[in-house]
Amino acid sequence: MKAGISARAALALATASAIAIAGVIVAPAQAATKTTVVMTEPSPLTSLNYNATDMNLNTNLDVTYPTGFGFWYADDQKNLVNNTKFGSYKIVKNLATDFEVAYTVNPGQFWDDGAPITGVDLLLSHVLGSSAYSKAAGLGDPAASGVTPAFDSLGYAGVYDQNIVGDPTLSADKMTVTLKFKARIPDWQQYGPGPSPVHALELMAAGKKTLPSSVAESTAATDMFLSDFTSKKTASLKAMGAIWSKSYNISTVNSSTNPLLLVGNGDFKIDSCVDQIACTLVLDTKTNGTSGPKTTGIDKIVFRFDVADTSAPQALGNKEVDLYQGQPTADAVNQLKAVKGISLVPGPLATYEQISLRTASAGNNGAAYAGPFAGETEKAKATRQAFLLALPREDMVNKLVKTVQSNAVVLNSRFVMPDSTAAYADQIAKNASGPFTAGTQASRTAQAVSIMKHYYGADFLKHPITVHTLFRNNARRQGEFDLYKAAEAAIGFNMTGPGIPDWSKHLSDDTYDAAFFAWGAGLPVQVGDCPQLTSSSSNQTFGWKNATVDNTCNALAAQAMSDTARNRNWVAVERAIYQEAYTIGLFQWPGVTAVNSDLKGVKPSSITPNLVWNYWEWTY
Repeated sequence: MKAGISARAALALATASAIAIAGVIVAPAQAATKTTVVMTEPSPLTSLNYNATDMNLNTNLDVTYPTGFGFWYADDQKNLVNNTKFGSYKIVKNLATDFEVAYTVNPGQFWDDGAPITGVDLLLSHVLGSSAYSKAAGLGDPAASGVTPAFDSLGYAGVYDQNIVGDPTLSADKMTVTLKFKARIPDWQQYGPGPSPVHALELMAAGKKTLPSSVAESTAATDMFLSDFTSKKTASLKAMGAIWSKSYNISTVNSSTNPLLLVGNGDFKIDSCVDQIACTLVLDTKTNGTSGPKTTGIDKIVFRFDVADTSAPQALGNKEVDLYQGQPTADAVNQLKAVKGISLVPGPLATYEQISLRTASAGNNGAAYAGPFAGETEKAKATRQAFLLALPREDMVNKLVKTVQSNAVVLNSRFVMPDSTAAYADQIAKNASGPFTAGTQASRTAQAVSIMKHYYGADFLKHPITVHTLFRNNARRQGEFDLYKAAEAAIGFNMTGPGIPDWSKHLSDDTYDAAFFAWGAGLPVQVGDCPQLTSSSSNQTFGWKNATVDNTCNALAAQAMSDTARNRNWVAVERAIYQEAYTIGLFQWPGVTAVNSDLKGVKPSSITPNLVWNYWEWTY
């Protein structure tokens, strides 16, 4: 559920030592007396809730990550690290058809508005991930055609949803929640509940716009949530669903923002956000170190959205920025190498660029979309194949990626990245990617021309097919688009732009026929890339419906497999995707991280959240 869409792009940087925008001063890093970290975040914030549909953006995760703790976090070695300060979990039943895990919140913890944290705060996870609960509570069937459930969550149809049995049980002291699964599912540790300030949600649904005046008021709201949850009170839950789905989707935070939206238990709290420009987090003295690791000297983190990759070297050189990771051009990388006082950390990310073609409306509204790639007919499939065959992937990698990472290659798998050399070679040898790599680009384009002539007539070039294209407007993405547009014009497609900064909000928008963006991976799991591919997943917004993909992914989610069996299923999924020409990989991201040499403790990770995963270790 936490796989993030990565969009590394930004607006132009003002080159002054400080900028004043909309009355907000963003100070340069050197003026922060070495307790502030200023870091770039190439996409602007779109929501404080990255689990809502179309809000699963890396920026949204990064900005909110320091404001909360749960049972575990991921380190830079792709390990799951238990957060014993928050609580613990253990298997309490391990039978073939009854696998139960108890999650216990440690006593004495509080949300930063003073409300006690209890097991009740874990129950919202079930609402967000169980289709059975959503249906039983009258909140809508997430799998039904044309239905948007009251909680418009990305959690439905995932591993949890497919395997959970019944509702969670709460202990008498309200500190432990026990979940029952059909069996011991693979990677079960990653599918447990996370904490949410349910009292704040309950208060906002009641129209409150101020923090509770007492612990008694917040406790009463928590008890009300428990009652609504247990009794499945539809009206109350729908009111909270509207808040959860929409009210957190903000990009500006100031004195007029409802403070209940900002309640957390992390080391930091959101102090302010200026749309398209920056978000500032300040140390939360009420909760710093109470639910997780304590910070070691940093009391402010500023996320800058207005620093373009081409401007990052100057910003780092001027000490306006302390920490940068992005999609720089070769010229920008050379400039970064010349900047004094920074450390440059190269290396690939577990993030991949891809292009996806829409076949139907998002979700289960299969009939509405009627664009050039719509449907599962032979003509629609062939049209998609022609489009993907003509993509100049090698040219794009040579011109835009190898200039940054010399050993970069065209990506031909979504389940295995090229840096896993032997596994990647085995995967692409079996996954039916061959037709899209065979021969030269000229021969593949000629094949695409033959397809278009067959289905659209000899004069097909006189009647170009418009392909409305969604992408983020940074330098590298614009370079990609320019290459794609020219190549596709030669086989009768007119790709439209321009790129837009808030692209991620439009992934479900039927007006777009194709989109290219990146997926950023979290901890490795047996289901691999399935959450982005199955027809029932909220993460899959292009209307694909393929029985082989769905059935194979369901099997991957339901039972632990040997590596051999897992790999065989990964191949089966990718073969189906390639044969239907739904989507194709472009390249694994080359990671370029630049760090102020005075800033210690930064350990870039290849998985999300790439930089902020250990912010508590940062210090000057």
